[in-house]
Amino acid sequence: VSLEDLTTTHCKEYARRYVEGRMSVSENRRVGFPWSDASVRRSLSSAGGTVAAVRAVCDGRAAIAGHLAGGTHHAFFDRGEGFCVFNDIGVAANVALRDYGSWLHRILVVDLDVHQGNGTARLFASEARVFTFSMHCAGNFFSKRETSDLDVEIPAGATDE
Repeated sequence: VSLEDLTTTHCKEYARRYVEGRMSVSENRRVGFPWSDASVRRSLSSAGGTVAAVRAVCDGRAAIAGHLAGGTHHAFFDRGEGFCVFNDIGVAANVALRDYGSWLHRILVVDLDVHQGNGTARLFASEARVFTFSMHCAGNFFSKRETSDLDVEIPAGATDE
């Protein structure tokens, strides 16, 4: 993913500091793993893969597309947390709105993870064109809970019955 695409969602200074290895110890601790060239490549390719999947659908090259290395929903505008450096979903949604906004008017983000998609919820809290839906385990919050457009909390220990 390019810096131009990243900065549709993330603070340019944050993105540069991460890529250049200038994060503080506490910032890296919040992300959850130490900085390395490999972590930079992984973080950029994660966001890039999700952007590529969105572009494939929007360009008409695919009817449906996905990216298994994505889902980094705990990354915020100016920080990462919970093993999420860049919010690939946020970057892809913002790139889609920028590049296909003449006909793409609404985006639905469906987040089905045990943890609430707090970074994604916060990123799009004031963006009416993006609706965030998070279904997650009630009470399983390792950091501050944010408000999605729709949050559904599933009780801990719930089964299919």
